[in-house]
Amino acid sequence: MWERARDYSDSALSALGLERRRGAIDVLLPAIGLFGLGLVVGAGLGLVLAPKRGVELRGDVRRGLNQVGQRVGQKLRRRGNGLDDTRDLEAGVEDRELGANS
Repeated sequence: MWERARDYSDSALSALGLERRRGAIDVLLPAIGLFGLGLVVGAGLGLVLAPKRGVELRGDVRRGLNQVGQRVGQKLRRRGNGLDDTRDLEAGVEDRELGANS
């Protein structure tokens, strides 16, 4: 529906010898999309061409994702408990807590 309206407005503007002004979003969104696609393709190629066996690589990826999940869960619990997740609690406390839980 919106595309049809845009087509009509573009044709009306072109009949008058004008064109639609492109904003920053019109340029920025496709660039961000292409950058994200490049990240995904690059990560996939890196995993495919990694020098480790598949079983080892999957284990490493699984452990890394579990660690990230634990850190995110801890931050969400802190915010849920009303604690402020500021710089004074970031690195040292998290590392000590992860060491105690292991």
